[in-house]
Parts: sequence; structure tokens; C-alpha cells
Amino acid sequence: MRVLRSAAAVLFLSAGMLLPGLINQFAFANEAPAASAERPVLDLAFLIDTTGSMGGEIEMVKKKTKDLVAKLASGKPAPVVRVGLVAYRDRGDDYVTKVFPFSDDIDKVVKDITALNAAGGGDTPEAVNQGLHVALNDLEWTKNKKASKLLFLIGDAAPHIYPNDFNWETEAKNAISRGIQINTIGCDGLDSSGTTVFEKIAKLSDGSFETLAYRQEIVNSEGKKETLITSGGSTYRVRAGAESSWKAGAKDLAAKGLAIAAPAPAATMAKRSHSSRGTVFYPAAMPMSADAMEGGVRGASLGYSASYGGVNRGDSNLDDVMLNAARSKLKKDASIIYTK
Repeated sequence: MRVLRSAAAVLFLSAGMLLPGLINQFAFANEAPAASAERPVLDLAFLIDTTGSMGGEIEMVKKKTKDLVAKLASGKPAPVVRVGLVAYRDRGDDYVTKVFPFSDDIDKVVKDITALNAAGGGDTPEAVNQGLHVALNDLEWTKNKKASKLLFLIGDAAPHIYPNDFNWETEAKNAISRGIQINTIGCDGLDSSGTTVFEKIAKLSDGSFETLAYRQEIVNSEGKKETLITSGGSTYRVRAGAESSWKAGAKDLAAKGLAIAAPAPAATMAKRSHSSRGTVFYPAAMPMSADAMEGGVRGASLGYSASYGGVNRGDSNLDDVMLNAARSKLKKDASIIYTK
């Protein structure tokens, strides 16, 4: 009996010594998954010119935002994506800036921005300076130091310079000091002065500058369909067999020999000016498009705004430009892997 009692005492003491260790191990095992389950965060903001000529690009942002977020969230590990938007026009328009706060409820974001439309403008330069300041300071960017922060500036006009206005150079430097990268996207009609400013904003904030490519399908003099892309004021003919690759952009396709310089459609060489109704061409001697031959205009069939002078502003590679840039940012910052 004494032996049994001694053995029981030893077991009790051993259990008392081992139990805290087992409890600690169990607790640690439960903490590890919680730590590893912390998801990367991306604050993704659009700063978009909403004056008259920007109808096609505005519609694409509205229609493609949900799909863009879904593709970004498909990475491993899957990031949390918050989306915000600042619309800007110019002084004298219905508004100078309009803010749509960050949210991870993408359905709400899409619903909020559905009412955006293209209007106003009148002259070429717009309130880019004020738009930048508002996007960087009125949107509530995450304070998470590990988060990725990306702002897309999308427009077709240089900054309007006003006395005592904000300064794009100062704003770009402020952005990168707070870990916010600005990628600038030049739309059809952005002139050389605007291009220079957009390039410098991107460079100062560790971002990149892209000119959009716009697709137009035409029927040539031999009755055959051809795909043209217009980018940065130049027009290219996509080689047969490479039509599905047009969203890679003119620069990339030309470098690979898949696109060659071509004469611009007649209307794109005509006189152009900005107005409250958008970009207007005189005269509008447009070539017959392939879609028109088949009974419809491609832009209308997609639900996007009409084209101006042969350049269909609703049929661009804006969605691919934004997706590739955002994925690149997440891969660099959070080692996120995308398989498709």
C-alpha cells in the first residue's frame, strides 16, 4: 500500500510539473494559426478626371472595379482590398472634387460610384493639383505600416495652375513619404505638357506612367477586318493572329513585332478640342468600323460611351493596366502569388 501511495505521489508531482508546459504548448499551438492568418491589406484608390471627355474611362472604372478586386483577392495569401475614389473636375464646374471613402464592401463602393458621369470641363487643364491633395488627405488611408497603398491618377489633361493652389510635386513627395505609390494613367488627348507632369508625379512617388491603348476594329479596302490600337496620339495595326493580345499595349506589341505604325483614321487626324460635351472632332470623316458593318457600334454594345473621332474611349486596356500594376505592388510588398 505504501508503495502504491508513493507511486501515486510521484505521478501527481510529475503531472503538476508537466501540466503547465502542456498548457503553454497548447496555447502556443492555437496562437500560431491566428498570427499566420493575418491577411495582407491593400488600400486601392482611384483619382479620376470626370470632365466631359472622360466618359469611356469612367464607365470602365464603374463596370470593372468589382472584377478587379475579385482578381486581386484571388492571390495566396488573399489580401483584404479596400477601395476609395476621388472624382475631380475644375473650378466653375458642378464640383471640384467628390470623395468616396475607403471600404472593403465592394458592392457598396460600386453602388456609390454608379452615379458618376462625365460633364463639365470647357478648357483643357483640370484641377489635378487639388484632386491629388484631396485624395492623399481626405481619404482615410490605413495606418497599418505593413499595408500596400496604391493610388491611380487617371486623366487626359494637365493641371490647371491657379494662384496659391496645391502643387503636384509637393503632393507626390508627400505621398511617397507616407508609403503611398501613385501610378499615373494618360488617357486619349493628354498633351505633351500633361504627359510630362504625369510622368514626373509617378517618378516622384515610386510609381509608373502608362498611356492607355484604345481598340478600333475596321474593314480595310480589301474587305478584311483589322484591329487598330491608338495610344499616345499614335495608331498601330495589330498583326493578324495577335488581335487577342492588344491589351498588352502599343509599346509592348511594337517591341515584339506584333504591331506596326499605321496611318491614323481620318477623324483622329482632324482638329480636336475639349468641350463640356467631351472631345469633339471636325470634320468627322470616320472610316467604317467592323462593328458598324455588322449593325452596331462596339462601344454601344458594351454599354460604354460613344467614341470620339474614331477612338472608342470605352474600349481600352485600362482594366489590365490597373490589374497588372496592383498585382505587381502586392507581389513586391506582401509576396502574394497569382497563378492566373
